[in-house]
Amino acid sequence: MAKKIIPKIFWESKNLSIEDIQKKSRTEFFADLKQFGEDQNIPNISWICVNVLQFFLQLKKPKKVLEMGCANGFSSCIIADQLEKWDGELLTGDISEPSLESAKMNAKACNLGNIEFRFGNILETITQLDGPFDFIFIDAQKSWTHKFFIFAETLLSEDGIIVVDDTKKFPDKMKSFHNYIKREEDHWSFFTVPEPDDAIMVFTRKKKQ
Repeated sequence: MAKKIIPKIFWESKNLSIEDIQKKSRTEFFADLKQFGEDQNIPNISWICVNVLQFFLQLKKPKKVLEMGCANGFSSCIIADQLEKWDGELLTGDISEPSLESAKMNAKACNLGNIEFRFGNILETITQLDGPFDFIFIDAQKSWTHKFFIFAETLLSEDGIIVVDDTKKFPDKMKSFHNYIKREEDHWSFFTVPEPDDAIMVFTRKKKQ
């Protein structure tokens, strides 16, 4: 049996316990977790993306949110922190078991109990029975983004929002996604939020005439 990889935990590198971390404010926790991600080259979302998510979550106040790809849980905690204000819930997952274990520990560290984690390919671990979702955030394997988006369409509530991260940085991997969006322009209203080296896209369904 393969040895299970234990993810690095940022509070241990600071000689702190999880109890010490739980005494911090969430603002401090998020800042520490973001810095740890940068130090460890973990593909966490940018602060600009944090602001985009928080803005649209507060605008929509969704009860059910799906996140495709959680890495070490930085974005998951950001989302769940907002959802907690109106008793919303987050369903998230990742194809990397070490990442998922780390995400679970980070959620525990900031006392977030409104997150359900699932291990595996989101296309296989999520079903129609889990939806519909009022808000879907896509930030997983970039070459599969178009497949995730097509799947998200089937799970999204009629007036829901889809946010897609990293839509510019990986042009080859994202080519099929952008080609799909061009073909589906009659069905979606969307705009782009620029970042220093990337872009975030926000989608809503066009209203039927």
